[in-house]
Amino acid sequence: ATETAPKFRTKVKMRWDDDFLYVGAYMEETDVWGTLTEHNSVIFHDNDFEVFVDTDGTNHNYKEFEINALGTTWSLLLNKPYGDHGGENSKRVDPDGYDMEPPLQSATKVYPTDSINQPDIPNTHWTAEVALPISKLMERNPLAKKPANGGFWRINFSRVQWGFKLNTDGQYEKDPCCQSCATPGTAAEDNWVWSKQGEVAMHLPERWGIVQFETKNAHDGEANYYKEWPSRCAAMAIYYAMKGYHEKEGGYTTDVEALKPFAKAPFPIFEGGSTSIHLTDAGYEAKATVDSFTAFVNQERYLKVEKCSNSQVE
Repeated sequence: ATETAPKFRTKVKMRWDDDFLYVGAYMEETDVWGTLTEHNSVIFHDNDFEVFVDTDGTNHNYKEFEINALGTTWSLLLNKPYGDHGGENSKRVDPDGYDMEPPLQSATKVYPTDSINQPDIPNTHWTAEVALPISKLMERNPLAKKPANGGFWRINFSRVQWGFKLNTDGQYEKDPCCQSCATPGTAAEDNWVWSKQGEVAMHLPERWGIVQFETKNAHDGEANYYKEWPSRCAAMAIYYAMKGYHEKEGGYTTDVEALKPFAKAPFPIFEGGSTSIHLTDAGYEAKATVDSFTAFVNQERYLKVEKCSNSQVE
């Protein structure tokens, strides 16, 4: 939410095969500590590394994975963003809930070796590696396509970083002191992300980055243009403006002009293309056509994209 550079550097690399999306993270850190050891704890209460994946770009039924330096993990599914009254689906809240383990595999290592939770030993960094099962990432995403050459998924990475102090026993104790917040020193955690969110909120999947799958060697492949992007942005502009309109007026409208005063960055109302809004019993469905793609979005942020037929484009 600010332009403050993170205190420590983070580097991430990805690979993939038919079964797994592999993510490796290198995280600079001079004081590596952790407290949580129970699987499916709320891991971001410690310093952690997080992966968010939306395999079909609908903003619904996306997946989240978190791991701390002790190697303790939490995986969950969000039926829709919290801001749209979504909820967590995981074994933390339901014994029969969603989990990626098994077959998910993960590991961490702290440098120097065996130096976690030891304030008298300066650390240099810690690493995290995870093999995310593609079948679990695509679960409940009927529009998702398995990774293939030139294909796209939405993804983001986050690193939660808490301030600390040494207690009377000389051990680490969490002491929130955010350095990247709008007011430095705020009693909160720092949130460092790969693809900027624009606010302190990871559960805005339409703002995540884009990963392109490539079968060629890393230096041989070329980035493809994400052709759906303009229509997606145009549809999300309607969603955000409609949200603001509803908060003020208590209802929805089919008048795009009436929505313009409620436009919100980073999705300004798109002046080109074609936009229409249909009111429904539950709320609305908006349609935005740009070039050869039409994006549909509703009041729950559910977003899907269809390629137009030749007759529609004409």
